[in-house]
Amino acid sequence: MERYKPIIDNWEQFKESCEKPVTTTVRRNSIKAGEDFENQLENTFSKVEKAEWNSEVYRLPETDYPGKSRQFWLGDYYVQEESAALPVEVLDPCKGEKILDMAAAPGGKTTQISSKIDNQGTIVANDKSSRRMQSLHANIYRTGSVSVAATNYDGTRIPEDEKFDRILVDAPCSGEGDKARRNFKPASKSEIGSLSKLQKQLMEKASRLVKENGVVVYSTCTLAPEENEGVVRHVLDSTELELEEIETDIRHVKGVTSFEDEEYGEELRKTVRVYPHHIGSGVIYVAKFRK
Repeated sequence: MERYKPIIDNWEQFKESCEKPVTTTVRRNSIKAGEDFENQLENTFSKVEKAEWNSEVYRLPETDYPGKSRQFWLGDYYVQEESAALPVEVLDPCKGEKILDMAAAPGGKTTQISSKIDNQGTIVANDKSSRRMQSLHANIYRTGSVSVAATNYDGTRIPEDEKFDRILVDAPCSGEGDKARRNFKPASKSEIGSLSKLQKQLMEKASRLVKENGVVVYSTCTLAPEENEGVVRHVLDSTELELEEIETDIRHVKGVTSFEDEEYGEELRKTVRVYPHHIGSGVIYVAKFRK
């Protein structure tokens, strides 16, 4: 990970945080959870702390197993890494809208969208993987997300006969910032290059699927600027999408304007990077566009 040292705001804290377990967090599902949700959560787990930036996210002791509780199986909450809740907050879905989650499985962000609009709208949750569709369907059912219709397209081949108010492109990425997936180990240049190409194709498709004045949010869980700012630069240069500032109270740093031999431009400071030492969670990169 040494190649990223120039773009990490506190390298020593970053390295130290990467060695620690990621804080266990759950997201309240307002579709199912009742008024006594917090009391039930506190009765189940020894210590509960609400995230300062998001009232729906709760931090739990690392020794507890939230996927085994009665509340989990009833759909009162979704086990979700804290940083992973940011893209949907930036998407800011509204009731009555038609929304596309382009790479949806296993369904964390899809069900978060459904919860935020209280099932009052239409959500198309798409994923290319037939195998991963099983977990997507299971989580939609468990959380009572009846506003969701699941589809199984290659994201780059989604038909363009329907347009959407908002689109989330939580893109397939190298996952360098995902402790569970690769323990913060760097990806190869070839893997990064291949994924960057796919990410650009998905965003080009999203630019054609979103309505005029509609919103597209792009996110990854990787550190690589080639998959983050490099993709955003390509989108700005080749589509009608324009970057918007992201307003959030989560601890973060701004997107980078250059890396190694590449210049991305000052506009990329409108994007957001969250690192492990910021909130004890995995990496998230988020960019918000409007057509």
